[in-house]
Amino acid sequence: MKQPAVILIVDDSPEQIHITGSILAEHGYEVLVASSGKAALSLLERELPDLILLDIHMNDIDGFSLCQKIRSNPCFQDTAVIFMTISQDRKSLERGFALGAQDYIIKPCHKSELLARVGAHVRIVTQSKELKSAYRELDQFCHTVSHDLKSPLQVMRQLTQLLQEELIPAGAPSTEDTQIILKRLEHKCETTEAMISRLLEFSEMVTLPCCPEPIDTAALIQNIFAELTALEPDRHITLELGTQPLPQLSGDPTLFTLLFQNILGNAIKFTRTRDDARICVTASCQADVLLIKIHDNGAGFDMAASGKLFHIFERLHRAEEFEGSGVGLVIVKRIMERHGGSVSIESKLNCGTTVSLFFQTSR
Repeated sequence: MKQPAVILIVDDSPEQIHITGSILAEHGYEVLVASSGKAALSLLERELPDLILLDIHMNDIDGFSLCQKIRSNPCFQDTAVIFMTISQDRKSLERGFALGAQDYIIKPCHKSELLARVGAHVRIVTQSKELKSAYRELDQFCHTVSHDLKSPLQVMRQLTQLLQEELIPAGAPSTEDTQIILKRLEHKCETTEAMISRLLEFSEMVTLPCCPEPIDTAALIQNIFAELTALEPDRHITLELGTQPLPQLSGDPTLFTLLFQNILGNAIKFTRTRDDARICVTASCQADVLLIKIHDNGAGFDMAASGKLFHIFERLHRAEEFEGSGVGLVIVKRIMERHGGSVSIESKLNCGTTVSLFFQTSR
């Protein structure tokens, strides 16, 4: 049986608590009450409500301060907050939204309005929790499947090698068709193994702990570039850092290494057809956002297909043109989200690609 949503009412008016609580209880909600900010904080040490109806003006701790304390606790990231106030002052309402409230109700409120707003936000909270639960299950499934498939795939590769030794003994002639088939088998095993490894990396983005540290962005990018280009010594690839020094970032070193490995790896791969391959990294600040752009002069792609970019195993180039599994950009997106940032990509066919990383900064 589905559990009723839990609503916490925080108000220093006993009358308001009684009226609001009665309406919600009559419609199947489980109601908790606190007549002060301190009482609310004490109760929240033991309870995890789905939604909090929060009065702004209280004697001990005002609603703004209480909302800020609630939002600073990761335990309540899925809890909705609705302010209840007698004031329609725009600045106060804007402040409430900035502190993390989802909505507000002007007191005295009508029963229908209260139920409509509470019902809407309870549905959002419920759907969010269900989505996160499904997301965790999917990640666990990906991890389990990718791990379990590795062993039989390795056996398949060994059997293919044994078959090759059996069909083509030393010095014995072999047909061209036999060689082609065996090479295809081996290639398919290698490709599938690479996809499984990337799927395992993708699933680990959720379970891998995130431990932020100060990171020398320029040094990290230069080191990764040197490692990747060493694998292609016959190519001429230039890394250009913008005139403005790259800022120090705060993030998990392991995840950021994987982030730039995927981006620079793509840039190096898709400039393979260029005699003079160039990768340019620049940084700029826009309000409270730090923007890092990585541009290459590679093959690019048609932006009409950009909807596939962040879908797992989706590729915009044929395997005959460029190797890959279609997981790298999904991992980039996941890492940026885990650091409170985002990523976007712009490109033009035969004119290169620009990856934009947006990092939130404190004001």
